Amino acid sequence: MNFNFKYLLYIMPFVLTNCKTGNINVNFYDTEYSVILRKSEREKKITYIRLPKKLRLENGFLTNRMFKRIVYSYKINKDKCLGLVLYQKKNDSLSRISNNKKKAISAKESLEYIYYTRHFIDSTKSIQQQFKPYIEKMLAENKDTLHIGTVDEFKQQHKELFEKLTKNDSISIQFLDGKKLGERITVPVAW
Repeated sequence: MNFNFKYLLYIMPFVLTNCKTGNINVNFYDTEYSVILRKSEREKKITYIRLPKKLRLENGFLTNRMFKRIVYSYKINKDKCLGLVLYQKKNDSLSRISNNKKKAISAKESLEYIYYTRHFIDSTKSIQQQFKPYIEKMLAENKDTLHIGTVDEFKQQHKELFEKLTKNDSISIQFLDGKKLGERITVPVAW
């Protein structure tokens, strides 16, 4: 009995420490999902671009972690921020999920999401001129949205605009501590 008690006293600090230590890793990956342009019906201009990205959250803790929201912070056009739209891949298609409901990451597990940002586009003639072929196609096909290729393809064709839109953007994840707000993690988005 004495041996078991000494053993327990020796091992308990390590067990308790390991329950509290760990981290959440946030990783970004490119996707093959399309960039989507949105046109204003009234003005016949591109109003915003939806850019897809894959997000992987890895829970390094020995306990489940709960979070409520993923917030995309735009460094430009902060006043015109539309946030992000969150999806999970199910059966080779994307299923939209609420960004305002609790989500759990099991201990030592990970979650993957596809998200689409919504970057507003300047309505000046010089910026809109870049989108003229797309606008003409949208008008001819009577569409208000157009899928135009991957993020990598868009970056190659519109490098300066892409860098301006995404420079210094970040993602924040608000974790919960029981029913209260807990730790917030903020990381720069790697495009």
